[in-house]
Amino acid sequence: MTDWGRYLPLSNRDRSGDTAATGDWSRPTAALLEQVAAVLDAHPALLASPSLRTEVPTAAAVRETLSTLDARWWTRWARALGAAEPLSPVVAATPDDALASAVRARAVALGAAERRARIRDLGAVLVLALDLRTAHGLPVPVEPFLCGAVALDLALRARHPQRALLSARTLAAVDGDWQVGSGPRLPSTSAAIVLFLAGRADLPPEVDEPLPPTDSST
Repeated sequence: MTDWGRYLPLSNRDRSGDTAATGDWSRPTAALLEQVAAVLDAHPALLASPSLRTEVPTAAAVRETLSTLDARWWTRWARALGAAEPLSPVVAATPDDALASAVRARAVALGAAERRARIRDLGAVLVLALDLRTAHGLPVPVEPFLCGAVALDLALRARHPQRALLSARTLAAVDGDWQVGSGPRLPSTSAAIVLFLAGRADLPPEVDEPLPPTDSST
């Protein structure tokens, strides 16, 4: 397997207290859930609108995410094999007008450290947030560093066609200090790269890379 990790210099900052060091992504996951809940509260009509997967309404995408967060590893494994229902019974029974409250309750639970969040949990919520932002043009800020962490996890689990592209091109985030893959660089935005790796969008569009800073002393 290609060593994807060597293409991902996520940060050069002091990593003391960093969630990546402990493997617990509860705080950023809870923060993103709060943002998603706020968007759903402010725009309840979104729930009936299509997500980036046009055949999947936004309400269904929210339920998928909540069910992912509630699932143990064996449940996720069974769902991947089609041996279990994709939604948990509680989430499936949640009416649309209560979804925002359900999302916020999950954020509160994570914030209270009742349960740790894994990188896959963060990825599920981050992809939902990017879906809302991209499909509906809503202001849902997502840190490029978090996109990089999720991109690495998605790359490690990628299937065709994502894996094929990662074997041929290096996807480089122009708005973040990370890249993933091998081969000639394909510069794009963090959001576009993550959505592609998550199967929510087509090939990331190539964008201009920022110019290097000029040396004012010369």
